[in-house]
Amino acid sequence: MNKIRRYKHNPPHLFVPDSKYFITASTLGKFKYLKTDAAKEAALKYLIESFEHFGWELEDWVILDNHIHLMADAPKNAKTLRNVLNNFHKFTANWLSRNCIVKQREKYFHNYWDKCISYQKSYYARVNYIWHNPVKHGYVTTPDNWKFGSYFYRLEDQGNDIEEVKELYPIDKLEINDSF
Repeated sequence: MNKIRRYKHNPPHLFVPDSKYFITASTLGKFKYLKTDAAKEAALKYLIESFEHFGWELEDWVILDNHIHLMADAPKNAKTLRNVLNNFHKFTANWLSRNCIVKQREKYFHNYWDKCISYQKSYYARVNYIWHNPVKHGYVTTPDNWKFGSYFYRLEDQGNDIEEVKELYPIDKLEINDSF
């Protein structure tokens, strides 16, 4: 059964079993806590572990200095998304506290936003958006140069499919809050 959950200081969340979710999470104050390669590698490790632990499938991702975008496939209990992101935030924050040159903090992440995807066109456009996010933010000129995203890993095995997605599902009409 679909259920919308509302939280006091968070956007509402619609939980639909066995559905695709586009997720954005940001650091507190948009600070670049994930600026180093080591921080991005740790964040990816904890993303993978958190999603696997709660039975979610992490399909595509990109990790930037102060935010991440993900596409994930929900299990039967989609309500565990909050637990997935809390787990990721907790373990990444612990790593940052132990390894960063910034002052130790209790909280490194601000929030997350999710969108349940119900149309194929919307799904592929958002995947394309994830792949091109490092280009949008000026980190690289092409997504194949960004090793902290799924595009980098998919390119070798799925090059032709990737080109088709990029061509058929443009990102210019998407309305995504990405002011990072």
